[in-house]
Amino acid sequence: MTQVADPDEWIVGVDVGGTFTDIIGLNRSTGEVRDGKVLSTKEQEVGVLEALDAIGVAVPSVAEIVHGHTVGINALLSRTGERTGLIATSGHRDLLDIGRMHREFGERFYDPTWVRPHQARPIVERADRFGVAERLRYDGTELQALDEDAVREAARALAAQGTKSVAVCLLNSYTNGEHERRAAEIVAEEIPGAYIQTSELYPVTREHERTATVALDAYVGPAVVGYLNRLDGLLTEQGYRGTLWIMMMNGGVATFSDATKAPVFQLVSGPVGGVSGSIKLAAESGNPNLLTIDVGGTSTDVSAIRGATTPLTDSWTLETGLTLTMPLVDVESIGSGAGSLIRPNALGAVAVGPASAGSNPGPVCYSRGGTEPTLTDACAALGVLQPDLFANGAITLDVEAARKALAATGAQWSMSGDDLAASAYEIACQDIAAKVRTISVYRGLNVREFALQPSGSAGPMLADRVGQILGLDRVIVPRSPGQFSALGLLRSDLMVTRARSIMTGLRADRADAIETAFVTLQERIRGDLVDQGVDVSEMRFDRAIFAMYAGQTWDNRLPIGAEAITDLDVPGLVERFHQLYRESYGFAATEIPVVVSTVEVTAVIPRRHTDSATVGEPGEPFLRTASVRVPGAEAAADIPLYVRERMQPNKPVVGPALVTEKFATTLVLPGRHAYIDDGLNLIIESLPAEEYLS
Repeated sequence: MTQVADPDEWIVGVDVGGTFTDIIGLNRSTGEVRDGKVLSTKEQEVGVLEALDAIGVAVPSVAEIVHGHTVGINALLSRTGERTGLIATSGHRDLLDIGRMHREFGERFYDPTWVRPHQARPIVERADRFGVAERLRYDGTELQALDEDAVREAARALAAQGTKSVAVCLLNSYTNGEHERRAAEIVAEEIPGAYIQTSELYPVTREHERTATVALDAYVGPAVVGYLNRLDGLLTEQGYRGTLWIMMMNGGVATFSDATKAPVFQLVSGPVGGVSGSIKLAAESGNPNLLTIDVGGTSTDVSAIRGATTPLTDSWTLETGLTLTMPLVDVESIGSGAGSLIRPNALGAVAVGPASAGSNPGPVCYSRGGTEPTLTDACAALGVLQPDLFANGAITLDVEAARKALAATGAQWSMSGDDLAASAYEIACQDIAAKVRTISVYRGLNVREFALQPSGSAGPMLADRVGQILGLDRVIVPRSPGQFSALGLLRSDLMVTRARSIMTGLRADRADAIETAFVTLQERIRGDLVDQGVDVSEMRFDRAIFAMYAGQTWDNRLPIGAEAITDLDVPGLVERFHQLYRESYGFAATEIPVVVSTVEVTAVIPRRHTDSATVGEPGEPFLRTASVRVPGAEAAADIPLYVRERMQPNKPVVGPALVTEKFATTLVLPGRHAYIDDGLNLIIESLPAEEYLS
């Protein structure tokens, strides 16, 4: 879909989560903003239409849809992806199992019975992996020809057992893809209609990571491509004439065509959309350093933003031994969300997650068949969630049912239902704070230089306590926190990333070769986008190199800007690499030559849309008092409840208090006050001691 509807119609962001589907729409003519939330559906394309219906926007009136989904990650976590085969260089079919011999840290680090996740739950069974004779040297020259008969025999064996998806990843093929291309042709002949992925997906060094990336794409690709095609078809049936953008893990959106070529890079597209929104918030709010917590129904995603710039990493690990390699927004997750079940952990203590009630049956208080208590039930029992104000009144919470379930579960620890609820709330906050430390304190960051920014409908009800645990003085709750990831999708630029490993010294006499590699990638991106009908007049390119010291086997990503590289630029680039190494590892081996393993280009095309910010609604902000048991209290007490939409800028309310809005509730702790700033963010800060004590 490339035809854009009239410019006075709607653009819409839709983020499908594990429990809820969030949507936000902006009318480009009037500036009107509509947001909504519906329970996620098994067929996610149906949920997209239900979300549009929830905000009263007809499909034909939508000019653009920016979409983040969970089809791929759901298939991966539940191991319900397509049965996948792997064709590797002879002797390397076990690379997925061997990995880099990493072990997961934690209570099982010294457990001799621990099994790698890919061995315990393989995405590619060992019987479906085949080694074929062939060999390329490190520079791409052929050492041994591809044994085409072996490839054909492997393809026939896979076809005989019903395999419909095949990953082809051969040694050193990042420098020369000819063997892989020929192998893919043979597989296509033997398994008509099969989904086939090769290293062309992202042709870079690191044999294990590249193999894992290609195999993961083959595993989730059929499900993701099938979903995107169904969504495209369903929208077309409903009269959609606009553009469908898909959020990618590099922090930008992709065209529908590009998205179907790289399904694996959409695994956590929703959380990445949230980070994109946070970067905009950091730039606009005067708070360039943010620690973000996106609390959904199933998990919490955390990230550290410094200087209002996108936090990128060159690898992302789902499970120990399953690592993606490409520039990705640095987001980490913990299985602690609003729908997380309250159960004993391996030691018999109270734990929140990682198992979740999801959207079906959901928490007990939803009255949809859930029987085990969740964090949502705990917050309802504590009074943090008000039964008549939840989800803009779409669901009326059954608080008594939640309390009965909590009491039944708490009996095994001789705890009352209310005490279990308070314990679960505290445990969830401590777990989230611990995860935030892994991306901040454990990386040498001073958290006191950051503000905490929650999102997701459940984020604001936990944020002040999480911030208190971390010792933070400032919490920023953005507008529409329940739809913040959807808003981030709406504000994301189109981005396309390409890379190629070249394995050459970072020397003046190699400057032309490095520059040629960059230019080749840029022209390839430009041609691809032009072929798809995309306007490239405002396109810019961001460049990076992956470099290492000669003799090393692990490189480091160094952004270098957009300027052409000449022989005169090389000494400066070498020094920048030394500095990067010092900052990362505490020293630099300046006497050792630097090698460029990979060149990377990201094309960025701005997507400019007006984002309206209106003043608060008329009316008295104070709504009523509510009985709430705040953290640390032995019993519930009446505290004021305010309506956020009616709060006027720079008029604070004093904690303890609840601030409710359409799809979220913020708990303000004692000793804190909250106010709306000029950008309509809800700011929570510490009170001066004398004011608090008075």
